[in-house]
Amino acid sequence: MKLLSSSALLWSPVVANNRMNRKRQASGINSYEKELHLKPENWLNGRLQQHGQATWLDLCCGEGNALLQYAREAAVNHQQENIRLKGIDLVDQFQLIPPDIHCLQFETRSLDNWTSDEQYDLVTCVHGLHYVGDKLHVLAAILKAIKSDGIFLANLDLKSIRIADDPQHQYLKKVFAGHNISYDGRRRIIRCEGPRDVSFEVKYQGADDQAGPNYTGQEAVDAYYVLSR
Repeated sequence: MKLLSSSALLWSPVVANNRMNRKRQASGINSYEKELHLKPENWLNGRLQQHGQATWLDLCCGEGNALLQYAREAAVNHQQENIRLKGIDLVDQFQLIPPDIHCLQFETRSLDNWTSDEQYDLVTCVHGLHYVGDKLHVLAAILKAIKSDGIFLANLDLKSIRIADDPQHQYLKKVFAGHNISYDGRRRIIRCEGPRDVSFEVKYQGADDQAGPNYTGQEAVDAYYVLSR
């Protein structure tokens, strides 16, 4: 098995052409609400009521439809001055931002070596981590980007994280439990309230883009590690 470096993985058709999150809205039938069991609009509106402002970072946002849905609601309710929305995706297939929407920003980039200087009320990643190489590096960066009373939700398949000598993922589960990070193995959802500074103490070996379909039925990427502690 040939493992790909982070730079080589960017050219993989499995990564560049994934279809898992291109069309989803924030709420409704095909939505973040259905995938993450949280309605983004309700969460963000609650932050508005409490703090007078709300921020949402959506990683691997696809076309950005979920963010646009909430941005349009904010425009109708004259709340854009108090809202900041950001979507990041590897592929530039974003919907056009209407001229009357000014609270939303899209950025085309890889999550390799990504970090955030800001923290957000809501951080989401719907089916995006399936296509990331160094998933634990990205998770560590995400966990620092949550506000003190914010929340992070993402789809995560532990089977795609291959740590040598830890086939049952006991090490990862111990790290999650030690940092009060929730993982729902049945729904494959990771959830964290408030920021965390997590060192996974592993060394990244590379990614396998020929791992085949995961639980979604779509081809995904497995990440390989060895423990460094």
